[in-house]
Amino acid sequence: MNKPRYKRPAAIDLGDLHVSIVRGPNAEGRWYWRARDADRATVWTGWATRDEAAREAAAILARPKPVVAAAIQTKHASTMGEVLDLWWSVIEGDTVLRAPTKRCYLTRLLWLRRLLAHVPVSGMNRAALQGYLSKRIEEGAALRSIYGELISLRHAWRIGVERELIPNRPLPSLKLRIDPKVYVANHRTPTEEEVTRALAELPSEVALTVQLLAATGARLGEVIGLRRNDLDRARGTLRLDGKTGPRGFPVTEGLLSLLSDRLDGTDAPVLHFDVKEPRGLIRVQISRACARAGVPEFTPHGLRRMAVDRMARAGVEPSVAASITGHDPNVMLQHYRAVSDDDLRLVVQRADLGWFARALHPALETV
Repeated sequence: MNKPRYKRPAAIDLGDLHVSIVRGPNAEGRWYWRARDADRATVWTGWATRDEAAREAAAILARPKPVVAAAIQTKHASTMGEVLDLWWSVIEGDTVLRAPTKRCYLTRLLWLRRLLAHVPVSGMNRAALQGYLSKRIEEGAALRSIYGELISLRHAWRIGVERELIPNRPLPSLKLRIDPKVYVANHRTPTEEEVTRALAELPSEVALTVQLLAATGARLGEVIGLRRNDLDRARGTLRLDGKTGPRGFPVTEGLLSLLSDRLDGTDAPVLHFDVKEPRGLIRVQISRACARAGVPEFTPHGLRRMAVDRMARAGVEPSVAASITGHDPNVMLQHYRAVSDDDLRLVVQRADLGWFARALHPALETV
C-alpha cells in the first residue's frame, strides 16, 4: 500500500500562543493543530497546514483581549477547593471545548471537590493523593475514571501555579497502573448477523440509532447530534459533526429510506430520547439486547469498527475510508481494523502465494 508521507511540522510559538500538532495528517496532508494561550486554555483547534495554523494564530493575537477581573489573583489559596474553582472557571470559559467534554470535566470536578476541597494546599502530598485513590477504589470507581480525575487535578494545580494562586512547586506524582487483564475495554467488532439479532431486541429509537451507526460508521455523539436539516439534497450528503470537525457523508438509498420521514428540513433532532444524556441509555440498551439475543456484547463504537472492516474488505483505499469516518488513516488502520482468519485466507488466495509450490510441482495445477 503506497501512502504519501508527510514530515511533521514544528510547533509555532507566536506571542503568548503555543500552537502544536495533536494528530494527523489527514488525507489532504493537513494536521490537526491546537492553540493554547499563556494560561494553557485552548483557544483554537482545526485541520490546517503550518502556514494556515500560523495565520490563524496571528488572527487570534490581533483580536481585542477581554478584561476578566476574576482572572487576576491577589492572594494565595489556602485549600484545594479554591484551586479547583479556578480550574473550573478556566474550563467553563473555554469556547473551544464541546459541551460533552465540559460535562466530563464537571463530573471529575465533583469527585475531586468532594474528597479534596477542604485539604490545605500545603497538605497536598503523596499521602493525600494515595488517600484519594484509596477512597475512590473503596467506592467502586473504575481505575480509568480515577486516572482521568488525577489528570484534571494536575491540570488544576498547574493553572493554580501559573495564576500565582499557589506556590510554585510540583504536585507529587502517583503512578496508577491499569491492569489490562482486569480492566478490559470492549473493542470487539460484531458481525452483521450479531447486530441483526440484537436489533430485534431493541426499542425502536435505539434500534434506529444502531442502524445509523452501522450504516455510517459515525461516532455515537455524531449520530445523537444529527438534525433534520443536516441533509444536503443537492450534494447528496448528510452532515456529521464530530471531534475532527464536520464532514459530509454520502447518503445511500437505504439511508434515505431509513430517515425519510425525519429529514423535514427543520432544526429538530433526528433522534428523540426521554433522557438528558442518552449515551449511557443507548449503551445499556445495547448490552441488554445482546444478552437477550444470545450474542457477544458489543458497544456503539464496535459498530464503527464494523463499518471500517466492511470498507477494508471492499478494497476501499484507507485515505478514502478515513475521510468517510473522520479518522486519521494511521489511527484507523492501527486501532479500528480487526484482521480475521477469513481476511488472511482471502489475502493468500488473492496474492496467489501458492505459485511457488505449483512451479516446483506442475501436477498441482490440475488438482
